[in-house]
Amino acid sequence: MSDNLSKTDFERFLQTLDSNKEKAAEKYLALRSSLESFFEWRDCENTEELTDIVFDRVIKKIIEGEFIENITAFSISIAKFVVMEYKRKSLRNVDLEEVSDTVNFAESFESDDLKARKLNCLKKCLAQLSDKKRKLLIEYYDTEESTMIAKRKSLAEKLELNLNSLRIRVSRLRSKLEECTKDCCGK
Repeated sequence: MSDNLSKTDFERFLQTLDSNKEKAAEKYLALRSSLESFFEWRDCENTEELTDIVFDRVIKKIIEGEFIENITAFSISIAKFVVMEYKRKSLRNVDLEEVSDTVNFAESFESDDLKARKLNCLKKCLAQLSDKKRKLLIEYYDTEESTMIAKRKSLAEKLELNLNSLRIRVSRLRSKLEECTKDCCGK
């Protein structure tokens, strides 16, 4: 648990688990074990630390007065976000030169002819999309990481969609584009 949370905060959390102190402690240990397994299954290191982050966030919500009907389900939903944050952070810490070398090594096996064929196929498949769909894909992916969230929210508002609907729409378009490109390249 973080240093910002007091013993009273933790006791309040236990009280939310169960009014009986012994049962609350058992539920806490079971939930802790479940969360640690959850993180292990998703190939996260420092499972104990990530579990503490989840508990800190759950306790803060309780302190803020949020009513949590099913604390286990709520904790798992927070754990999903913690996993995404962990994965993003892990990707940022990867040695970019090492990744670049690996990609360059793999690409060196592709002939220039194959690369050109893939590019031509991608262009053909993009051309088969309506202007509206092609523009959507380009606007969605044509952004820097620092402005990505704001730009995608803005795009969703412009299209009168929520962000999740926009993601789904783009994901479907991308899948169609990938299928078309694979079919065109004969792979």
